[in-house]
Amino acid sequence: MQNQKVIEQLGYSSKEAKVYLASLRLGESHVTDIAAKVQMPLSSVQLILDKLHDGGLMNFYVMKRYKFWVATKPQQLLKDLQTREEHIEEAMLKLKALRSIDCDDRRLDKNHKESVAVFQMIADASPQSVLIANQDAEIEYVNDIWQKQFGYSPEEVLGQHTRMFQSGKTAPVVYERMWKELHANTLFQSDEIIDKRKDGTFFNLITTIFPVMHGNRTFYIQILDDITGKEGVQTLHQSFIKTTKVSMRT
Repeated sequence: MQNQKVIEQLGYSSKEAKVYLASLRLGESHVTDIAAKVQMPLSSVQLILDKLHDGGLMNFYVMKRYKFWVATKPQQLLKDLQTREEHIEEAMLKLKALRSIDCDDRRLDKNHKESVAVFQMIADASPQSVLIANQDAEIEYVNDIWQKQFGYSPEEVLGQHTRMFQSGKTAPVVYERMWKELHANTLFQSDEIIDKRKDGTFFNLITTIFPVMHGNRTFYIQILDDITGKEGVQTLHQSFIKTTKVSMRT
């Protein structure tokens, strides 16, 4: 019974342990002999023998159309245990890696929220219409002036792609130039972009967009104004850059 408990502790069922021990004691034997020894139905013993064979604990040979079973040496149990330990160690390494990734994601999410909060304060203090988007061009924040200008509430636009305001009247070459300049980490400014309000009406103002790096993430800040090179736009651009540098040092 003690031997059976040891085998069960290695992950085998009580019936599997009983069949293996019986086969070990009998030596080369037919399934009927094993079934009689363990006092179990023949069909059940056959299924267990097949399973133990798949696991490397039983072998067989055929003589005169009869299949004779032979239990492998007990050392195989130790080998199986070592294999399982290796699989467990491998799984643990993967779990630790996942945990590390998860921690990194949480840290990035925290930094992300802090970045948006910093930019939000600047946008709310601005006399211009301001939209903040992440590196995937998904909207993170719009100030009150922007909301009045476009007619959308924050709930309607947050998380949406900025393309939702495209009117179809802006030449594609303008957007190509815009992304080329933004990806080169330079400021983009144009009076050729025609946007669409919620009510379907079109309008165009001076569009100024610039990338800002904060918390290992890139954000795009869009400012709308009616005068190219207006001092307010330049001041707001400088405020975003200056605040970002200060917050990254603290």
